[in-house]
Amino acid sequence: MAKERDIKTELLRTKGEFTSESMARDLEVGSQAIKQALDELLEAGYKFVDNGGVYLRTKSSCPSNFDASRMFKNGELHFGLVSDTHFGSNRERLDALEMAYDRFANEGINVVFHCGDWTEGVGVYRGQEMDVNLYGQDAQIDHVIKDYPSRRGMKTIGISGNHDLRAYERGGVDPLVQIARARRDITYIGQYNTDVRLHRGVNMELIHPMGNPAYALSYKAQRDINNRSPDDLPNVLCYGHYHNSYYMHYRGIDFVQVPCFKGAGYFEKRLGLNPTIGAWIIDGKSDGNTIQNFKPDLFTFGERR
Repeated sequence: MAKERDIKTELLRTKGEFTSESMARDLEVGSQAIKQALDELLEAGYKFVDNGGVYLRTKSSCPSNFDASRMFKNGELHFGLVSDTHFGSNRERLDALEMAYDRFANEGINVVFHCGDWTEGVGVYRGQEMDVNLYGQDAQIDHVIKDYPSRRGMKTIGISGNHDLRAYERGGVDPLVQIARARRDITYIGQYNTDVRLHRGVNMELIHPMGNPAYALSYKAQRDINNRSPDDLPNVLCYGHYHNSYYMHYRGIDFVQVPCFKGAGYFEKRLGLNPTIGAWIIDGKSDGNTIQNFKPDLFTFGERR
């Protein structure tokens, strides 16, 4: 009879589809033991697709949706935007992030959206070991749980990015599952890309895109908006990942490039990139179909010497 640890190991090793009954027969255990092991793996941050009791291990991600409209009374929009906090990097700017959350609190903000890369991750690019001061995914998860800013009455709602998910895509866990379970003030709403409902027919899309920044700050967002069908366009489009800041109103879309809380490290310096360290405060009024008076307020912090 398989032990509990062996059951989890076998579930992670299994290729192709299985049911709790078929796995129970193979491992000579009860089906309830299989279901319990699956639940524990899901809570740890592994992912299995459940198709009517037929399970399949996946390392992929897919877009998701989240309804935040209950957080904004009468369509009055007032929230913060942060991204790329990179906990575990030797260039993390937790000092600036704390100051940003102080400002959010002083401005009466109770909702902050995070556009991904909460953690520095492991093995994301060659030479990353030069930029890491906490090695291993577990240490970085614990760092976020313990040290990510917390303010009374404030929720941080966010997606994961490529640094967060590098280990997951190699067969490990999604760290945001564990972080959100341990921190009641953090809500995890999806990997890489999530549509957020702000008010009736008004949506905001959070994306952690791919690749390096373009020469022109607006280029990638313009190309994205130009290539989409009209019914696939949100009212507000927010990018993380690029560690710089930019706002434009383009073809009826309010686009916000969200800066970071990580100074220039080994990778950035090789590419000649200079990050913007800071955050946005967003104000606006929705009538249920459009946003009037969209007001993005950028505040930044200098590089630490």
